Amino acid sequence: MTSLIGFVLDIVLIGFLIAGISYAIKLTQQLADMRAQRADMERFVANFSATVERAEAGIRGLKSVSRSSGDDLERLIEKGQSLRDELHFLTESADQIATRLSMVATQQVKGEQPPVAKESKASPPKQVDKPRVVDAAPSQSSAPAMAAPQQASSAAERDLLRVLGKRG
Repeated sequence: MTSLIGFVLDIVLIGFLIAGISYAIKLTQQLADMRAQRADMERFVANFSATVERAEAGIRGLKSVSRSSGDDLERLIEKGQSLRDELHFLTESADQIATRLSMVATQQVKGEQPPVAKESKASPPKQVDKPRVVDAAPSQSSAPAMAAPQQASSAAERDLLRVLGKRG
């Protein structure tokens, strides 16, 4: 019996050795696959890292471009606002001049002397060269009033007086 127990133990030991050897072979194959996948993973990580660096460089470039575009846009907005303010001022001045010219024209048609023009508080002081005398052609109904030459303070007023004189 002892020989039978020794024989069974030998067979069990041989079975364990075969199982251990087969398991070692499987582990060796898995380690080889893992090493091959590790090389692939390193290439993937290197490519991913390069892609991230390019994306960061692109983002920095976009930020720089957007910053400069924003600055350009801000300058354009400021320039537009100043032009808007100037146009508003010019419109107000033109309205005031048109009102004064209309009053002068009405008074000339009625035969009255026009009042002396006052400077508006809203308009800044202007430098005017010597005012030129405009001779408007007198109409028959307003001949006495228009006989005296009128002084116009701007080219628009002179042109308007000239046209009114021709029309009258």
